[in-house]
Amino acid sequence: MAYRETRRTRANAEARRAGIERATRHVIARGGFAAASVAAVAAEADCSAGSIYTYFSNRDELLRLVFAQAAGHELDVIAGTVAEAATASEVAESTVEVFVRRAVAGRRLAHALLFEEVPEPVQSERLRLRRGYVAAIAAALDRVGGTQIPAEVVARSIVGSVGENLVDILDPATPIPSPTEIATLIKALTTFTRSALGEP
Repeated sequence: MAYRETRRTRANAEARRAGIERATRHVIARGGFAAASVAAVAAEADCSAGSIYTYFSNRDELLRLVFAQAAGHELDVIAGTVAEAATASEVAESTVEVFVRRAVAGRRLAHALLFEEVPEPVQSERLRLRRGYVAAIAAALDRVGGTQIPAEVVARSIVGSVGENLVDILDPATPIPSPTEIATLIKALTTFTRSALGEP
């Protein structure tokens, strides 16, 4: 009986923790990291601020964990995409297509993950995310071959150019881009990535 009670207590605690993490993601997706105060998260999770501190040592730790989860999912998507590519061009083109379209579809969250000013623990996770993108793309390029430039150099140029060209498009203060604008950006970035690969 005691074992069952302990197991139930642990399961309840895990559910409450997961609920707080889920609530934090929702708050960030709506208003960015700046909106994710302990009070706002507690209201979203329908719990007290004290409950949050039961499961997380402080706000920065909660934000770091939620960032890592959301960013890890996006990295998995890109890694899965480039793993299916058969040529260097397909690696680059699929990275651009998937990254840009997913970022625009989840515009507010993408801006928070990529550009918003964040606490140092979250910034460390952001750097880890960028390195993860580079590593996944470089590994795919090494696998398919076809480029005379070191794969890591090409991967960094792709990640950097895509990110830089999303700064204004993802800015919450700017109008939502039209499908035509997105298609034009993807075409231009695809052309650039081909040049990074040494293709015409």
